[in-house]
Amino acid sequence: MHPATMLTVGAFSRASGLPVSALRYYDAAGVLRPARVDPATGYRWYAPDQVERARLVARMRLTGMPVADICRVITGDPVTARRVVDAHQRRLDAELATSTAHLAEVRGLLAATTRITVDAAELRAALRSVRHAVGDDSGWPALRGVLFDVDGGALRLVATDRCRMAVAGVALSGVAGPSVQVIVPVAVVDAFLADAETGPVDVSLAANRVALGVVEGAAVDALYPDYRALLDAHGSWGARVSAASGSVTVPAPDLLAQVVQGPAEHRPDVGRRGDLVLLGLDPAEIRVGDKPGSVAFDREYLADAVRSFGDADLVLTVGERDALRLATVQGPDAVVLLMPVRRDGRAA
Repeated sequence: MHPATMLTVGAFSRASGLPVSALRYYDAAGVLRPARVDPATGYRWYAPDQVERARLVARMRLTGMPVADICRVITGDPVTARRVVDAHQRRLDAELATSTAHLAEVRGLLAATTRITVDAAELRAALRSVRHAVGDDSGWPALRGVLFDVDGGALRLVATDRCRMAVAGVALSGVAGPSVQVIVPVAVVDAFLADAETGPVDVSLAANRVALGVVEGAAVDALYPDYRALLDAHGSWGARVSAASGSVTVPAPDLLAQVVQGPAEHRPDVGRRGDLVLLGLDPAEIRVGDKPGSVAFDREYLADAVRSFGDADLVLTVGERDALRLATVQGPDAVVLLMPVRRDGRAA
């Protein structure tokens, strides 16, 4: 065969789907030898009519077929080759059945339900404080609910849409079961918020089912992002940041008034996404408006975050990548992180 029609190792690898390292291995095993080897350099060349055989080897390799069996398929007659393939299929079926049985046992061991008891009014207040940050992107099912994170004797509620994150702690009067993280779908959250149940309420959290009092539903079948790492990067959950470290303290109603203020004819539409507000922190004050060094935040998101704290006094800190951290002065029971839209921009 003329050298010009032959394939280099790289070209043959791309055409067959077998990595170069595998080609070396199958050459040594006698499964797929090159058509020509340069006696001086040892460089290997393959013939175009070897591509189909290489693709067959690649498919068998993906199933985990032993090299000896691959060699029997390649070199044997059609009947023998078919019997080798069928035998490998039976092995795979048996292994799958065994693995499925073992995983069923594992699921049974992990099927424990964690039950907690909490005051209904306190749970609703905490859920309302994080509800604004729940995502609605169908591509991120884990974010379309509120994470219930039970760790020891503490409950933390978390919601995020990747632009903001809200976290709230809830006091528990009883815990039974292991520490667990379960995503409660927003439909269950909203139904519980609309319910009138008062006093102590029982909450059950399992891998496939959740119940907030009398409101039940399927848990969101997804893994929640590592919110703790993000929270720690912007000040730990229990951190109380002083004004000396670059934070500013302000009553939530006062800040909300500044966020939504403006003459009637120019008042921003707080319900419209994309409307921006410029915010800057000086050692003694908050600057809202077009000033040097300000950071642009979504006005609706910022207003929602401030409202979630009610009448509390807030500590505001601009941290890593200009993210805004809002927390209460009295304690670490609620924290909101708000991602910036841009720096030194102009409000819409």
